[in-house]
Amino acid sequence: SGMVAALTLARQGFKACIVEQADCLGGHALKLKKTWKGEDVPSYVSALVKEVQAHPDIDVHLGCRVMSTSGYLGNFKTVAGADGDNGTREIEHGVTIIATGAHSIRPDEYLYGRNPRVFRWHDLDAAWESDVVRNASSAVFIQCVGSREPQRPHCSKICCTFAVQKAVELKELHPDMDVYVLYRDIRTFGEREDLYKEARRRGVVFIRYDLDHKPLVSESDGGGLQVTVMDHVLRRPVVLEPDFITLSTAIETRGAEALAQQFKVPLSQDGFFLEVHMKLRPVDFATDGIFVCGLAHYP
Repeated sequence: SGMVAALTLARQGFKACIVEQADCLGGHALKLKKTWKGEDVPSYVSALVKEVQAHPDIDVHLGCRVMSTSGYLGNFKTVAGADGDNGTREIEHGVTIIATGAHSIRPDEYLYGRNPRVFRWHDLDAAWESDVVRNASSAVFIQCVGSREPQRPHCSKICCTFAVQKAVELKELHPDMDVYVLYRDIRTFGEREDLYKEARRRGVVFIRYDLDHKPLVSESDGGGLQVTVMDHVLRRPVVLEPDFITLSTAIETRGAEALAQQFKVPLSQDGFFLEVHMKLRPVDFATDGIFVCGLAHYP
């Protein structure tokens, strides 16, 4: 989102400066292979990065973060530098765009981190060509892991689409594979409804659970995975034995509080940057000259 914003401005003749905390551009898009529409993400991101780095009106500062900022619309001054590095630089700019993104949590439930066949979102993409996935006969997706719970009441919004997309891809890979999606509410809204219908057509099994009866993940005596879930139709527990499990973990911001204080902009109760008005001014802050885009705004 930040690169597209910078490139759009630069193409109109404005100077743009990207302050990137990581040592490379691309963010979470570097972990993605394709969108739910089948678009090739790596080739798009690679071309975008090359165009940004080659554009004469865009300065890119990698391994940097904002140390301090001051000023107002048309006259901001921001000091950026790396942790532990005495070298800092002052950037003068007219507007600020916050595109700091967000992250998926590392859960401490469902044996994540204790069993190598329990994945998060992009762990599955990384393991897609492995024997664990290629030779699997059964797979389970568990939705709302850490989302829509007291500590994170928001819906992470993109999890359902990801899980249903991957379920369809697994069925394309192995039509006879048993694929289960354990969900609380399916939110494949808009055109994504067709993706959900395709999953149902291919035989993906959807089992609904509630917060009081979350799935239980354990290891059998032979080291295999077992998932016990209460089927809301049968009203009895069902035991699944998947070859691997994928967790749709919650999306949250990190370090947003410090940045919000520096730029004097508000956060929502869920820790995302809060716009002035959801419909009338969806990318503006109340402070003139400061804008928000991407995951920093909401999943």
